[in-house]
Amino acid sequence: MPTIQQLIQYLRANNHIGHANAVTATDLANHFGISDGGVQVEMRNVIREAISNGELIGSPSRGFYLIDNLAEVDENLDSLQSRAENILTRRRNTLNNWNNQNQANQSTRTDLFVKP
Repeated sequence: MPTIQQLIQYLRANNHIGHANAVTATDLANHFGISDGGVQVEMRNVIREAISNGELIGSPSRGFYLIDNLAEVDENLDSLQSRAENILTRRRNTLNNWNNQNQANQSTRTDLFVKP
């Protein structure tokens, strides 16, 4: 599995800088020889770790790239918020559906919301 430094070096060396130059997780995984033939979990974990360690990596629906400007930061933040809201809506629907169908055995989990 590649290190964070190897990932960043690859992105820079291959001009995956800016939204227009995104690279897919599959292409990254194939380059580093870690393809699982599916959703590239190991590669995505390296990307998450890189972000957790201070790297600015954008993740639009079509790949990953090094964030290059404020507009890309804002675009990425909006995308992440939208994805979080969609997940919380699905969670809310599951909670409500269960409780509506199981009056005697309801979940006590509280609803969650994305703060503005």
